[in-house]
Amino acid sequence: MLPRGDRLPSLTGLRFLLAGVVLAGHVLTLGRFFEDQGVYEAADASSMASAAAVSSFFLLSGFVLAWNASPADTAVRFWRRRLVKIFPNHVVTWSLMLGLLMATGTAALLPVPDPGPGEAVRNLLLVHAWVPDMADFSSVNPVTWSISCEAFFYLLFPVLIRPVRALPARLLWPVIALVAALVVTMPLVAMAVTDEAAPGSWSPLSTERWWLIYFFPPVRLLEFVLGLVLARVVQLDRWPALRPGWPLLALAGVFAARTELPEEYLWGAATCLPMAALIPAIATRDVEGRESLLGRRGPVLLGEASFALYMVHFPLLYEIRVLLDRRTFDTVTAALLSVVVSAFCVAVSLLLWRGVEVPMMRHFARPRGRSVPAAEPAPGDRTAPLRQQDPAP
Repeated sequence: MLPRGDRLPSLTGLRFLLAGVVLAGHVLTLGRFFEDQGVYEAADASSMASAAAVSSFFLLSGFVLAWNASPADTAVRFWRRRLVKIFPNHVVTWSLMLGLLMATGTAALLPVPDPGPGEAVRNLLLVHAWVPDMADFSSVNPVTWSISCEAFFYLLFPVLIRPVRALPARLLWPVIALVAALVVTMPLVAMAVTDEAAPGSWSPLSTERWWLIYFFPPVRLLEFVLGLVLARVVQLDRWPALRPGWPLLALAGVFAARTELPEEYLWGAATCLPMAALIPAIATRDVEGRESLLGRRGPVLLGEASFALYMVHFPLLYEIRVLLDRRTFDTVTAALLSVVVSAFCVAVSLLLWRGVEVPMMRHFARPRGRSVPAAEPAPGDRTAPLRQQDPAP
């Protein structure tokens, strides 16, 4: 058993909460079970909430990978673990979604045509987020664009973690300020280098601007790097005594002001900094051994299956929408149906996690007969063992 405070169970529970935000947003906006269109007008914050959740996943990914990083690890071992972590679930859900698209002959939920062979292959290889074409970055299982970003992060992680680990304590906060400033500046850069949406367009952002702000892996790398440095701050005991309630209050303020913000900031930049403060605030409580609702057995179990939930919910929603023939229902029926569909997605994700992800990680995550020795932490360094799982997405 790991010493008290070494693991970060509350961050695992947070993963399920974030995946649940994405699920709820997609059940509402893609399931479209409600016949009352006023429901969708009143739920305009759902896309912003989903974008904030994905941004938080990028932050969490950097934070937990840096928390677990051992100097004794190698790039090949790290890449092997990441490949085994994400690719089996991706192949299963990619195959399921492609089969559904071929069987139905129509993109019942997707706002793009059915994918051609090129789009399908690029999606399978997780390089589709690099193409500024909606037929690519929203192809097959559309949520995998973020996994395409994660694959890029994983490729760079063995290089990035070295300078982060070497950062002296006095430079941690200046680096955080620099990266945070870049996150906030990127929407302005996108506004300067891309065209606005055409008049009468279905989206307030042009495809190129939306892609550059939200989907382009090097832009989203900033959140990952911010997570890396924040983990180092907590490891070196340089995080201030900040209760999680304060970042949550700031996050609520951002959502309250969303109608006053430029559309470009609603896709992650506006919510990134409050979430960047929330994650180490939660982690610090775990390090100190404090109890939390997110760290209890149920949320932690669901958090371990959160990647499976993220990957499988869209194909399930698609098939349900097809089976219902795009029918809509009165408000009470639609609300109950949304709850049932969400619960069904969670149940299937647990099966996918237990039946695919767990055995693949158990048998192939590290070479047989070999182990990665844990490094001795430096004085004041709270680096945890390798058992803490990272979120992917």
